Amino acid sequence: MIQRQTQDFVFWREKYRVDEADHEFLYEFLADAGTPQTLETLTYQIIERRCAQEDARIRKELSRGLIYDPQESYKVGDELVFSAYGFRLAKVVDVRPGENPEHGEFDVMRVRFADNGKERQFAARLQTPHKLNRSGDDDLFATADLLSVDELFEEVGADVAATIQQHLQEQTDYFINAGTRWLTTDQMVPVNVGHLNIAEAAIDVNERPMTTTALLELVELDDVASPEVLAFSLETALSQDDRFVEVGLGGETAWFLTRLMPPAAMEIPPLLRCEPESYDRSLLDVELLQAEWELNDEWTEGGLSEGATSALKSASVHVIFPHWVSGTLPLSPSVRMLIPDSTGKASLITLVDGRWGKRFDVWVVHEGRYIAGLSEWYKSHKLPVGARVILERSSNENEIVIDFKPLRSRRDWIRMVRVEDERLTFVMSRQQMGCEYDDHLAIGLTDVDSVLALGERVREQDKTVPELVEQIMPELVKLSPQGTAHVKTLYSAVNLLRRTPPAPIFAALTQLPTATDTGSGYWNL
Repeated sequence: MIQRQTQDFVFWREKYRVDEADHEFLYEFLADAGTPQTLETLTYQIIERRCAQEDARIRKELSRGLIYDPQESYKVGDELVFSAYGFRLAKVVDVRPGENPEHGEFDVMRVRFADNGKERQFAARLQTPHKLNRSGDDDLFATADLLSVDELFEEVGADVAATIQQHLQEQTDYFINAGTRWLTTDQMVPVNVGHLNIAEAAIDVNERPMTTTALLELVELDDVASPEVLAFSLETALSQDDRFVEVGLGGETAWFLTRLMPPAAMEIPPLLRCEPESYDRSLLDVELLQAEWELNDEWTEGGLSEGATSALKSASVHVIFPHWVSGTLPLSPSVRMLIPDSTGKASLITLVDGRWGKRFDVWVVHEGRYIAGLSEWYKSHKLPVGARVILERSSNENEIVIDFKPLRSRRDWIRMVRVEDERLTFVMSRQQMGCEYDDHLAIGLTDVDSVLALGERVREQDKTVPELVEQIMPELVKLSPQGTAHVKTLYSAVNLLRRTPPAPIFAALTQLPTATDTGSGYWNL
């Protein structure tokens, strides 16, 4: 069977480039389609086209002459096709006896290639085995062992797509995109400054994001084009204007004004930026892994799979300091499954206060893995660090009920943090607590600004997680008569200064020379 180049993963991943013929094909395909096409669709079409082209070329070349087979005999004047040389055509110009006892009697023929006139020598009438020998009427076009276009796309589609995307982005005179969809520049409907000014005014008056469909009804573009092209043209113009930002709204693409976006929805606050730090995960035993799972941190490796959480009707998370002070809620794996899929910089959803029934808008920042806009809600209900927040699906896909479990107001012993000599110290103090919370995570604050200032210096000095664990753990064990501290408490305390998931903190703890596991998540020094 013929070895096709298109069946070679290395070709697609390392050697494939968009040539002039591919360029023209992409342009014509988009022009004929008449609607914007995704990069994935274009990639599939290129792979399918290349496979069909190669098959047609091979058939054409093989029809021009005999297929070279070392077992066969040939004479001067015969025209042969050499499959090992890209099915190039050559003519036999000389035949002589071969001289090699290992092969017995055979011929050596000299051939001249038709494309460049160069000559080479090949064996003929060869009796010993050779990789180019054919067995009887072998079908050169047997497809039983060939990968289909679908299989090739699954294996190399991402690599080919990256190559095609780079080409399209470089050819701005011919192609234009809005997100992952592409169109030719000739198909675009003109969108002028006046159209964009109308869109800005409409969003400003609405005070909420507006979908592309809603904006199209107001800006009145040339309606000769299809609705898909009209929407694409407007979205492209909006994306190129700094006044607008693409957001999600109920699963649809929508647009909002940059100047109206809350800062936390446009840029991840420093307190919530999780900088990866290498650690040895094998240091975490079953107990530490269980604690990691219970904490449900949004930056934990892996987390719950979509299949396991898609049926969830509710989820709960505990609010640690970085989220509490930023007015955000962690987009943990379980919470993520309650949020509608969306595109854009952020997506707008509505939360319904389970206590008072009040509705308020918040922004889901998928890249930062948090929900922004809960500062007032935290303050109005006086929720502390460590509070357990519950989210539940509602009948409206774009609305989620947010609640907490109230407790009869009582004074509990809580760890209070303060900054002394550029370090965190802790004392136990009775504080009024009116909601369900995790005792291990709860931390009281009397001077938030000093903690924030210390955290900023820690980040500027780029202190490592092991350094923070080494500083903080001795302060925590002082609070207990048994001289122990829980790993969850250490996690909450480290996150006062640096946003870090549990695993690197736990791994650093196991590396402290004096640290000892006393069981049930407690450690001493």
